[in-house]
Amino acid sequence: MSKWSDLSKQEQLSILLTVIGVGLALLNRVRAGSVILALGSAGYTYLRYQRIGMKRRIELYLPLGIAAALIVVAITLPHAR
Repeated sequence: MSKWSDLSKQEQLSILLTVIGVGLALLNRVRAGSVILALGSAGYTYLRYQRIGMKRRIELYLPLGIAAALIVVAITLPHAR
């Protein structure tokens, strides 16, 4: 795993968004936490895919698909706070 200082600013922002999303979800703000978590993880996945030399499409499409599904589920939750 890379050191925090070795990561780009965009990757640091993506990790920060992911942590904020998890924190909001733990504090009973499920919808907002899920959307922020999905955006952070999608951003980190895309940036990591761009940086890594080996390019297998499944390494990009599967995590992005999971993040998109998380956003859809978060938006369609009937009683999320």
